[in-house]
Amino acid sequence: MKTPSPRAAPMPGPEPTPRRLFGVFFGISAVTIGGGYAMVPVMGSALEKKGWVTEAEFYELFATAQSFPGPLALTTAIVAGKRLAGTAGAAAGFAGVMLPPFAAIVAVGALIGSFGELPAVKAFLDGAGATVPGLVAAMIFKMAKGRKWLPLRVLALAAFALALILAPAASLPIFLGGAALLYVAERRWSS
Repeated sequence: MKTPSPRAAPMPGPEPTPRRLFGVFFGISAVTIGGGYAMVPVMGSALEKKGWVTEAEFYELFATAQSFPGPLALTTAIVAGKRLAGTAGAAAGFAGVMLPPFAAIVAVGALIGSFGELPAVKAFLDGAGATVPGLVAAMIFKMAKGRKWLPLRVLALAAFALALILAPAASLPIFLGGAALLYVAERRWSS
């Protein structure tokens, strides 16, 4: 097993083994509804509380995970697992994130035909879906509070968000073009 990278301070509590990482990611994946952007802040908080990463280290792991193809929560768990416990940790992160939704899809697929029209089932799904925007907003706020907000940056991001809201059918070109423009603008603003 690969040992974690050296840290500024010793890690409190138990060391992050593949088994412990699997348990953390499995637990998060089993109870979090809403995909990667809902799970990632919970992952960061859990890893910080265990003393395995600092907030800054988690943001570095998260940034690295975004450069890989695939679901965001899955790549984040793999990158964090690899960093904390080597290849076995990466495998544990993968399995911990994938097993709960796989089992849930199999179970729901077997039951949805019989129970999908029940008012209680519909109400649960509507309520679960309503939590996602709040989790995403919390993550955005946490990341945004550490940035220097110039008026031009705020205006550019607001225009980008408005374009995505007003033209959802063109979201891919808007996103790619907006990301490229914001990247160029950020380089100019920071120089």
